[in-house]
Amino acid sequence: MIFRFSLYGFLKNLQFFDPFLILFFLSIGLTYLEIGTLIAIRSILINLFEIPSGAIADLYGKKNAMIFSLSSYIISFAFFSFALNFAILVCAIFFFSIGEAFRTGTHKAMIFDWLKKNNRLDEKTKIYGYTRSWSKRGSAISVLISSFIVLFSDSYRWIFIFSIIPYLLGILNIFFYPSYLNNRKLDGAISISHIFSHLIESFKKVVKIKELRSLIVLSMGFESAFRVSKDYLQPILKSQAIIFASIFMVEEKESLAILVGVIYFILYNLSASASKSSYKVANFFGSEKKAIKFILISSFIFLLSSSVGVYYKIYLISILGFVLFFIIQNVWRPILVSLFDQFSGDGDQATILSIESQSKSGGVLILAPIIGYVADSFGISWALLVSAFLLLITLFFGNNRKKL
Repeated sequence: MIFRFSLYGFLKNLQFFDPFLILFFLSIGLTYLEIGTLIAIRSILINLFEIPSGAIADLYGKKNAMIFSLSSYIISFAFFSFALNFAILVCAIFFFSIGEAFRTGTHKAMIFDWLKKNNRLDEKTKIYGYTRSWSKRGSAISVLISSFIVLFSDSYRWIFIFSIIPYLLGILNIFFYPSYLNNRKLDGAISISHIFSHLIESFKKVVKIKELRSLIVLSMGFESAFRVSKDYLQPILKSQAIIFASIFMVEEKESLAILVGVIYFILYNLSASASKSSYKVANFFGSEKKAIKFILISSFIFLLSSSVGVYYKIYLISILGFVLFFIIQNVWRPILVSLFDQFSGDGDQATILSIESQSKSGGVLILAPIIGYVADSFGISWALLVSAFLLLITLFFGNNRKKL
C-alpha cells in the first residue's frame, strides 16, 4: 500500500499549471490585488466546504470523499482552460476549493488507518514523509512537462488541459484501494445532523486539548505565510529570466520556461529529500517542539533574504531564499501532521485535520489581500517582508505555549 499511497501523491502533484499560475493570471490582465482576492475567495470557499468535508469522509467513507475530490479538480481545470474573465475564474476556484476541501486530511487519515491496522504507527513520521516525498517528485516531473508545454504552445491554458490526465489516473488508483480504508461508519443517505454532531465533537476536542490548540496556532501562522508568499517566486523568476534573455540573446519566453523548469525541478527534488528525511530532523533535535522552533527561525531568515534580494534586484539571492523556504516547509509538514495524529483519537483524524486546514485557509483569507495590496503599492520585497514577520509572530506564540 505504501506504493499506492505514494502513487496518489505523485499523480496529485502533476499540476502542470502550478509553476505558472501567477504568470497565467498576470497574462490575462489581473493585478496583484485581484490575484490576492482570488486567493482569498479560494480560502473562503475551502473554509465553507471543509466544515462538512472531514466529517463526511469520517462518516460516509474516505475513498468516496477522495474520488469526489479528484473529480472536482478535473472540473476546475476545465474552467481554467477557457477562463476569459474574473467570473469564470471564480467558477474555476469554486470547484478547485471543493477538491481541496475534500482532499485535505482525508488521505493522510487513510494512511494512518493503514498504519494502525498493520501495527506500524510508530513509523508514522517516516512513512508519511516518504509518501510525501513522492508528491514532491511528482511536482519535479510536473514542472519539466509544464515547461515544455509552455515552450511549445501559444498559451498557458494548455497546462490546465493536460493536468486533467493524471487526475483521471488518480481516481482509478483510489478506486482500487482496499475497501476497509473507506471506513464508512454510516450507511444510507448523508445526514446533516450526523455530520454536524461529529464536527461539533471534534471542535470540542480541539478546544479542550491544549496540544491541539497549540498545533492549530503554529499551523495557521506558518502555513499562511508560506501559501501567500510562495507564488511570488514566479514573478521573481520572470525578472531574472529577462536578465538572462538579454545576456544570452534568446527570447524572453524561452528564457522564462527554461529557468522556471530548472529552478522548480531542483526545488521539488530537494523538497522530496527533505520530506523523506523529516523524521531524522525531529530525532536530531530530540523533540518535535525544538525542531519546529528551528524551522520557524530558519524560515524567517530565508524569507527575509528573499525580500532583501528583490529590494536590491539581486534576484539569485531571492530565488535561493525561496528554494530554502520550500525545503524547510517540507521538513515541517510531516512533523506537524504526525503530531496532529498523536493527539487525535481514532475515527476523527480527517475531521481534525480538516479543522487544521480551515485554520490555514482562514489565515490565508486575511493575509492574501493584504500581501497583494502591499505588492501592488510598495513592491514584492515589502510583501515578502510582511510574511517574514508573520513567522516571527508565530514563533512568539508557539514558543509561549506549553510543551507539546
